[in-house]
Amino acid sequence: MAKVEGKKTAAAAKKSAAKKPAAKKAAAKKPSPPKKAAAKPKAKAKPAPPRPKPARPTPKAAPAVKAAPAKAVAAKPAPPKLVPRPPAPAPKPAPAAEEKKRTRRSRPKVMSSGPATAAWFVQGGPKPSSFIPAPARAEAPSLVAAPPASSDRLVAEHELTHFAVRTVPIRVDVEAAAGRVYLNINPNEVTLKVGEGIEWDFRYLGGADIIIDELAIEFDKPSPFVQTAFRSRRPGAARPHRQLSGGAQKAAAGKRVQYTIRAFNGFKMELATARPWVTVT
Repeated sequence: MAKVEGKKTAAAAKKSAAKKPAAKKAAAKKPSPPKKAAAKPKAKAKPAPPRPKPARPTPKAAPAVKAAPAKAVAAKPAPPKLVPRPPAPAPKPAPAAEEKKRTRRSRPKVMSSGPATAAWFVQGGPKPSSFIPAPARAEAPSLVAAPPASSDRLVAEHELTHFAVRTVPIRVDVEAAAGRVYLNINPNEVTLKVGEGIEWDFRYLGGADIIIDELAIEFDKPSPFVQTAFRSRRPGAARPHRQLSGGAQKAAAGKRVQYTIRAFNGFKMELATARPWVTVT
């Protein structure tokens, strides 16, 4: 059976092989279809003739064109319709401002490490005419020297209206120490000419200004001055305070007089006494 099948297949293959060249030959003998005639080229459209260019006019000065008024150019827009606003509410009353408490201003601390200086002290050598002194610095009161005696005296009206009297200064130190009060007179004796007077300068030391309320100067009659008694109350802030005697009289010429200075407290009790001298020449 196998041999019969092999023969059949071989025979079928030979038949197919014989058919192929016959089919090729028949295809070669078939006439080829006629080719289509080539399409004729379309006629191109003729271009339009060019337009003649207009002749350019010669440049002329352009006439000044007047600007049209703004009203004609810019048309005003219609005003918008006003819509009435509701009335504004009444303003609320402002709250009362709280009173600021006044704070105490702090005092600047003044430090000084130099010697006592004052405007009337001559410091350094001569200065050139172009020298401009520096402004005064703040110094502690305890480091500044006391001014001259004539600069801190209170000037009364009678001192300006009456004729000037040459005076001799006497310093009276009222000192409180060890529960007692002392009067120190410097100088203890002075010599005056006729017409000259005494200027007592009272200074309080060691808290004596709290104890002493009044000082009295008493002369025995006849007094070399117009008055025989002078009283000087303790000042409040005008320290140091002074007392003037006035000019010596001609009748006292050639006399040496002893007078008394007494210190009293607020109860008119005598706490201290001193007896200096004055001579009139």
